Amino acid sequence: MKDKNLQYYISSFLTTYLGGERGLSENTFISYNYTFQLLVPFFHSRVKKPINKVTMDEFTSDNIKAFLSSLEEKGCSVSTRNQRLAAIKSFCRYVQSDSPQNLYNMQQILAIPSKKKETPVIQYLNAEQLGTLLARPDSSNKYGFKDLLILTILADTGVRVSELIGIRVCDIRLGTPSQILVHGKGNKNRYVPVSTNTTKLLSLYFDNEGLQNPTQAGRFLFLNRSGKQFTRAGITYILQKYASEIHDESPMDFPAKLTPHCLRHTKAMMMLQAGQNLIYIRDQLGHEHIKTTEIYARIDSKQRQDALKAANEQIKIPDTTPIEYRNNPSLLEWLNKYCE
Repeated sequence: MKDKNLQYYISSFLTTYLGGERGLSENTFISYNYTFQLLVPFFHSRVKKPINKVTMDEFTSDNIKAFLSSLEEKGCSVSTRNQRLAAIKSFCRYVQSDSPQNLYNMQQILAIPSKKKETPVIQYLNAEQLGTLLARPDSSNKYGFKDLLILTILADTGVRVSELIGIRVCDIRLGTPSQILVHGKGNKNRYVPVSTNTTKLLSLYFDNEGLQNPTQAGRFLFLNRSGKQFTRAGITYILQKYASEIHDESPMDFPAKLTPHCLRHTKAMMMLQAGQNLIYIRDQLGHEHIKTTEIYARIDSKQRQDALKAANEQIKIPDTTPIEYRNNPSLLEWLNKYCE
């Protein structure tokens, strides 16, 4: 039988394996697919062959390292570089299970280490800044009201932007308690509670958009001006538009750049400062491991200061009456002896 080439394995990996056997989420599939959209033309240029002529013997660690270097030369971040490498490693595990003769090359690629990246400073808003942001959209018109609701849901629930744009009308529960069914990473769903004010905004939005009609149950909650599902870039644009306006007016009081993830951090910090247990914060944000949530406890300086103050108040301070060093013969004798 003719040897299976790189084209065969990439096609099989993306269609049969990822789409069928693994059942990955749409976002993960898009990320993996984009990696190979970049990798295919690179190999075509690197080995001077069309992709259907590239053999698995040419799928080597040296070529993959060259591909990763080319990404960084084009301005790719360390985080994105590591994501591309993770997709390639998943591909290698698939190939080696189907083709033992390629085991050595696959193991060499699997041994390529991820690059260490600097831990970014977590950006979040305080209560006053958040209030300023939410007061910015003009809710008297249709689009301003939608912007307000989008920002409110991000801030109130802490959902990821990918989760926000995936919410459908049928995922909203306006009864008591009000909740949103969120479709998280790895096809893991969770219910997140929403506040009374957010519920009121959602109810108005449902009335204005006619979303109470059962025929609307399957549509996305938010559609852009073209009537299509929002993209991450679209939500980021809305947030940044208002952030820039506020920053231009008060550059010392408001950050120049905001991302939707900043509102996720803001929700976590507000829950922490309100005394919420990290377990509840983890469940609210949809973190898989509590260690991911612990980062908020480490950066909460206010909580640390309050804890230190409480601890200091419990410590009995000894008598602070000034010691007369000059008139203390025993102390002077000890010092003279110590300095001999």
